[in-house]
Amino acid sequence: MRKKDKFTRFLEIIPGFLSWSILLTPFILSFKAPKAVALFIICFDFYWLCKAIVMGAYLISGYIHIRRETNLDWVDKLEKLKNIKEYKEELKKEIRKKKGFGYILERKKLKEELKQLEKIAEKKLNWEEIYHVILLPTYKESLDILEASVQACLDSEYPISLDKRFIFVLAIEEREGNSALEKAKYLRNKYGKRFFKFLITIHPDGIEGELKAKGANVNWAGRKLKLLIDFLKIPYEKVLVSCFDADTRPHRKYFTCLTYKYLINPSRIKRSYQPIPLYANNIWEVPPLNRVVAFGSTFWQMIESVRPKRLINFSSQAMSLKTLVDIDFWDKSIVSEDSRQYYRAFFRYKGDHKVIPIFCPVYMDAVLGRNLWETLKNQYKQKRRWAWGVEHFPYLIKESISHKEIPILPKLILIFRLLNGHLSWATASLLIAFVGWMPFIFSPSFRSTVLAYNMPLMARDLLTLTWIGIFISSTISILLLPPKPLKYSKIKYAEMILQWVLVPLTAIFFGSIPAIDAQTRFALGKELGFWVTPKYRRN
Repeated sequence: MRKKDKFTRFLEIIPGFLSWSILLTPFILSFKAPKAVALFIICFDFYWLCKAIVMGAYLISGYIHIRRETNLDWVDKLEKLKNIKEYKEELKKEIRKKKGFGYILERKKLKEELKQLEKIAEKKLNWEEIYHVILLPTYKESLDILEASVQACLDSEYPISLDKRFIFVLAIEEREGNSALEKAKYLRNKYGKRFFKFLITIHPDGIEGELKAKGANVNWAGRKLKLLIDFLKIPYEKVLVSCFDADTRPHRKYFTCLTYKYLINPSRIKRSYQPIPLYANNIWEVPPLNRVVAFGSTFWQMIESVRPKRLINFSSQAMSLKTLVDIDFWDKSIVSEDSRQYYRAFFRYKGDHKVIPIFCPVYMDAVLGRNLWETLKNQYKQKRRWAWGVEHFPYLIKESISHKEIPILPKLILIFRLLNGHLSWATASLLIAFVGWMPFIFSPSFRSTVLAYNMPLMARDLLTLTWIGIFISSTISILLLPPKPLKYSKIKYAEMILQWVLVPLTAIFFGSIPAIDAQTRFALGKELGFWVTPKYRRN
């Protein structure tokens, strides 16, 4: 275990202490102040009802964004960048044409593009000079998982042949043994000639100061990539690195969309690029509980993507090689290396760092095991690992103190959003499910009050309205489904709709409980370590 100073240990205790305080306070007050607890839970339920409705609106907006970006002709837009002056005039004409309520989003997006182009000098932006790197770290994934990911990249829409501009980096772990190298060589022999370069990196085991985690592997691979780029004498700013999970299959328009958004951004080096992770590769195969969890993760990223000021890196993401070099690649010593990339870039660029949403999704696996118990157990472990993102809290506090050149407000907002998010994650569903009963159970005198009589009626009415959010979620989940396998009948669609009644269970058992588990371990100084979610497909 790494030795930590007292201030760091104090900061690690804070999130868990606050979460347990939030959970225990209503229990204690139920004996002495049951009316206060009852009023609190009514207000809390109303707050979450309003929040659910707002989130539903954002979710609808996210789906509309996905439909828009997956239907755009990105190749045509890239070609028009070769003459910015003419393109700006064309955009102005398009904006004038898009009148009426139905074109609100389109006008907004076109105005954003025009605003960015106005900040770029009158020169050609040649997208043909951009190199794409697909960095795929792997540990014990089967060959069929890896091969599907490689093939999805090769199926991408890109007018230049991939063997001219695409570099594939397969990052394997030495500790996996000979099987990893055998899979890597097979993939290189079969697909290597279809890429400009196909690089295999072997991350050594047992390097001091490293956690056995994805971050250490991609850090090693990134440095090997830099050596290759230096040898080829390619400018770092012309290299876009998409760091995927082993099961990631990018949408066919992902790379053209990414290239366009990168080129038109005046601060492109100080930006990250985040696609929507859609856990749908094996979605028809997984149990209903896990499907709800998978869609919930996707929906949260869709909601955050339409609020880009709140968006941070998650899972598969892209940065320029120049950015990676500036921030010294990935953190090698933590579990949540993906979101740490955002924070590291934020402080490296003195607060001038944002995440640009890419609404062309990347398709990933929902959690699936060999049987139901293994599936549920693996789902819990995955959510606990994600909840370990609370480890960023001490980092943010310490970095905010040391970076006095950054205004205090952006730092406070960053810290508040992280802490508030993890506290809500750990406590909200438990408060909604159980606190309302506490005044009745622990205070007999409360049961005869007018408030006690009306409280269940108000709670019932509030919970009834939450079905608005359930309806929105079920509808969008059906719209995002991949084609149904032939072995399933149309009745399977009914199951896909009815599964959403399981939301309360998933919120508790795959939301609050793993989150409070992670925060408690963190507060007690028990390192979680990096747990690789096993990938399993029945088809």
